[in-house]
Amino acid sequence: MLRIAAVVAALALAVPLGASASEDGPVLIAFVHPRPPQIQTGAARALFADVNAARALRGLPALLPDPQLDEIALTVAREMAARHYFGHTDPNGMTFADRLQSAGFRFRFAAENLAFDRDEPHANAALLRSPGHYANIMDAHPHRLGVAAIAAGEGEIFYVEEFSD
Repeated sequence: MLRIAAVVAALALAVPLGASASEDGPVLIAFVHPRPPQIQTGAARALFADVNAARALRGLPALLPDPQLDEIALTVAREMAARHYFGHTDPNGMTFADRLQSAGFRFRFAAENLAFDRDEPHANAALLRSPGHYANIMDAHPHRLGVAAIAAGEGEIFYVEEFSD
């Protein structure tokens, strides 16, 4: 039997006000060890702390937690886990910017980082190694951050970072 040892994937997207996000579409995922989606609060807290630690090393101010962005991030992570996809655009064509607007979230600048990895340290390291994700993390525009993590299988965890001004 073939077994996938680890899956790491990441996508980055920044959306200024009025711009539309585009990509080729979501990546469909078949879980190796599926289980009902479970919120990973500790992993989300660790990812939030790691983002601010990385920013501090570059002399940037810490991002503030935002409950509305947390809820948006959690909705995105749940949706990806439940529908077995990974991407800024869902299988119905709803984009990152569409989700923010439908949640009534007002922004001049917003960005989203997504990761799918076995644990938080690996997800964070992958995001920091990716130029697009790193740029979102180190951008001076955002002041607020929402984070969520959802496990959809053993070592199959969706991570979502939502940045906004």
